[in-house]
Amino acid sequence: MVVWREADSRAFTRSDAWIEVASVLGGMWKVFLIIRWIPRRWRDAVYGMIARNRHVFTGDPVTCRLPDPELAKRLLE
Repeated sequence: MVVWREADSRAFTRSDAWIEVASVLGGMWKVFLIIRWIPRRWRDAVYGMIARNRHVFTGDPVTCRLPDPELAKRLLE
C-alpha cells in the first residue's frame, strides 16, 4: 500500500496517495489528476486490483530475492 505524508502531517493512502504524488510531480503526471473526480471506492478498487497483479504488469517476480550471505551480514550489522 502506498502512503504519502505531507509536511503538515496530512496522510494519504491508496489512490489518494497517487493523486498527491501526481500533483507534486507536475508536468505530464498532472493528467492523472482527473481521477480525483472518480468516487474513492471505485479508485481504490482499481488500485487494489493493480496492486495485487503488479507483477503481471511489470514482469517482476512474485517473490523477493534474498540477499547473498555477505550482503545480509552487512545489512544486519
